[in-house]
Amino acid sequence: MLLDSSALFKRFVDEPGRLAVLACMSQARSLVAAPHCRLELHSALTRLGREGRYDIEALRETRAEIDSSFEQVDVMPFTSGLERVAIQALDTASLRAVDALHVAAALISRVDLFVTADRRQAAAAEAAGLRTQLIVE
Repeated sequence: MLLDSSALFKRFVDEPGRLAVLACMSQARSLVAAPHCRLELHSALTRLGREGRYDIEALRETRAEIDSSFEQVDVMPFTSGLERVAIQALDTASLRAVDALHVAAALISRVDLFVTADRRQAAAAEAAGLRTQLIVE
């Protein structure tokens, strides 16, 4: 199973869709992540801190939780093959580069399920032949 950043972020922050993400994760045999996923999670968390929605201690704790959770995740390396598949995904769907990397990582690792909270990315993943779950709440 691959959870993109939009879905995986809900694992660490209490926001709509969190319970659905936790339910997905509890059924996963293994988790795969795109090479930039952890960076996107830290970026989103930092934004919450800048907006005053997280205090310094909560930021520190959640960052540590993100980092330790990645010890159980198979992070796809950024390779020319991954880049090539991501470019192909850009050709077939309206995606941002970082979203194309999630789709490409899922395709290359042949995950059984692609989980996202992004409608456009869900459509692109389905168009690429991935079994997809869109988290909406």
